Amino acid sequence: MAMMKFKSIRFKTLAITIMGVILLTILFTSMYSLFTKDVVLDVLEESNYKHVESYADIIGNWLQERVNEIELYASSAVVRNMEWSKIQSYLQMEMAKKSDTYSILFVANTDGDYHTNIKTDAGNLSHRDYFPRVMAGENVLSNPLISLSTGSKIVVVAVPIKSLDGEVIGLMGGAIDLVKMYRFVEGFESEDLNSYSYIADKTGLIITHPNRDLIMRENITILSEDVNTELVEASKKILSEEKGRVLYTYNDIESDAYFHVIPHTDGWRIISKIPTYYVKEPMTRIYVLLGLTGILVVLLGVIGSLIFTDQNTKPIIELKEVFDKAAKGDLTIRAAMNYNDEIGEAGKSFNIMMDKISSLTYYDPITELPNRNYFAEELEVELAHRQSDEKKLSVVLLTLSKFKSVNDMYGFGVGDKVLKTAGERIKEVTGQSNKVARMSGDEFIILFYEMGAENEIIKKTEEVLEEMNKPFVIQEHTIHIYGTAGIVFYPEDGKNVDTLLKNVSIAKLQAKEKGSNQYQIYNENMNQKLSEELMMERALYEALENQEFLLEYQPFIDMKTNKIVEAEALIRWSHPQKGIIPPGLFIPLAEKTGLIVSIGNWVLREACKQNKLWQTKEYKPIIMSVNISVLQFEREDFVNTVESILLETGLDPQYLALEITEGIAMKNVEENIDKLQSLKKIGVKISIDDFGTGFSSLNYFTRFPIDSLKIDRSFIQSIEHSQEARAIVSMIISMGRSLGIENIAEGIETEGQLNIIRKENCHKAQGYFFSKPTNPGAFQILLADDKEF
Repeated sequence: MAMMKFKSIRFKTLAITIMGVILLTILFTSMYSLFTKDVVLDVLEESNYKHVESYADIIGNWLQERVNEIELYASSAVVRNMEWSKIQSYLQMEMAKKSDTYSILFVANTDGDYHTNIKTDAGNLSHRDYFPRVMAGENVLSNPLISLSTGSKIVVVAVPIKSLDGEVIGLMGGAIDLVKMYRFVEGFESEDLNSYSYIADKTGLIITHPNRDLIMRENITILSEDVNTELVEASKKILSEEKGRVLYTYNDIESDAYFHVIPHTDGWRIISKIPTYYVKEPMTRIYVLLGLTGILVVLLGVIGSLIFTDQNTKPIIELKEVFDKAAKGDLTIRAAMNYNDEIGEAGKSFNIMMDKISSLTYYDPITELPNRNYFAEELEVELAHRQSDEKKLSVVLLTLSKFKSVNDMYGFGVGDKVLKTAGERIKEVTGQSNKVARMSGDEFIILFYEMGAENEIIKKTEEVLEEMNKPFVIQEHTIHIYGTAGIVFYPEDGKNVDTLLKNVSIAKLQAKEKGSNQYQIYNENMNQKLSEELMMERALYEALENQEFLLEYQPFIDMKTNKIVEAEALIRWSHPQKGIIPPGLFIPLAEKTGLIVSIGNWVLREACKQNKLWQTKEYKPIIMSVNISVLQFEREDFVNTVESILLETGLDPQYLALEITEGIAMKNVEENIDKLQSLKKIGVKISIDDFGTGFSSLNYFTRFPIDSLKIDRSFIQSIEHSQEARAIVSMIISMGRSLGIENIAEGIETEGQLNIIRKENCHKAQGYFFSKPTNPGAFQILLADDKEF
């Protein structure tokens, strides 16, 4: 009886287990199918909404790019001159580049008479709806039209041509062929052959369509042979809402039509038609897959319940316990390999996974060196066992300078190989008894265990730097980089991991400031310096925000009239606690942090505003000279910024001079010549500051479109006592005169210096002998007096 009872219980247990599997599978499959249906349909619908929205954005942005493109043509000097003989060749040249976009480019005068790239005196377009809008200064994307020139179906992108003072003097336009435009739209469709997208305007008129015969012929709101009743009904929603979905049947195919307003247009819509069967097809596949999965799960559940319930319980529990320990962060845990079945395989896979996790946690995959985590733990263990009477322990942090340019120029593949080679070189120099790790990016860190004296660490560091200085030959590329390193010692420079790593990083930054291939041993003063620098940097940001900067102005004196003809704007920082801070204390930090761009633009704007203010008070017009930093000048939008500030302040460009140093001018010479020429086209003057201290090539120098040279004050200060300085000044003035360039002597402090530059026929002078930099009010008095100096 006991045996029978035992078997009965086992049978019941198995039966309950099997039934449970079946019921759970049915329940899960049913619930999952119901849930999945809504989720999948929602996901598909949302996906289609996003697709049509992205299509609308792409088309809208493409059309806006055309507006910007035509606007760029209209702002060119060639078009702005309104001389057709020159404009036609320009348009023909641009049309050759843009023939896949435009059917014609044209220019019209204010009467509507227009010329195209293919025909002079092509007609008059003043009757076009877009014409008066453009003449009112508006950029216009027209509704569909029949081209006056070609008879083709088009839309027109038209913008005003403005003179330099903002007056509308004509119209620049480009005609986009609607048939060609569909090439841009035809990719916006699903994989089903019956799907396509088309565009209609706000009235329902078809603008572009895969069936070109429907373009500008059919309207989705009007019943016709090609537009059935269902589409007409659907069009009410399409044209009344900005986005959405409608259902309609066309040619016996039920379809979902997703639509969205196209930005930058007058209510155009893109309509993406997708057959409903294609939209629902994923659900059909999911139902089939769920059914098969359910059957498979039931079969496996029955077999598993009968065969593996008892024998698999124990190994599963054991494996779960291993998983739990791993989940709590024990990376040393491994599963036992006692089972020759799936559980055993799972254990093996788990162990492989843990090995990989451990490797990724503690080793860098590029260099195969230990990583930051490993190094920090190793250092912590070493510090815990280190005794004060043992040999010094040292940490060296090495960074590879110019490494970013390697990635930019040759790609990350080459960059990774440079890192791997660098790691191998460092290991070879430091030896097996010390630890090398890759911290991050282009940084390596070395832990010297048994180096006794400080000079041993320095010698090894120098050897490492020397190795970094050797060429790296990677994939036939010869690459030159160099290293800089910071050094700390335990326990002098820190008694825990965080302090040592922080201080070695500070030392490394100091080494970078010293230049290439340098090292720096940490000292406590560096923390103070870094703290002061961070405080100063924070104060700089606040200064710009709180308007703590101010400008003073120092006059330039004409050597013939002895009167003020120019002023230099000089920035000062009025700190609320520290008072006036000289530029020499904050400009280098502003350049280092990049804040110099915002500060420089502020100076330029304020100086232009002040000069315009003096002119409105009817003082004699003078030139305002503004120093430009290298970061300002190198920005791609610098020319646009200058032009924008001049427009904003209303200052005539001829009364602005931009001062750049020789060093700025000689970087990227060809690019800088183009930029300077662009500035000259605006009308501003260009001055080379501190001339004579750089290494200008006369071959390049004669090509710079400059107006004046400022002779460096170091020569002027020595001119009374040094024949060499006087000879240099004389040579610069002579060279400037021969090139038609004004000379300005800066730093005049004595009458003797003034007399010498007068004899040399220098054009202008500046310095304390005439006036120190003064506030706007004091400088205004000088202008009002029209004083002779």
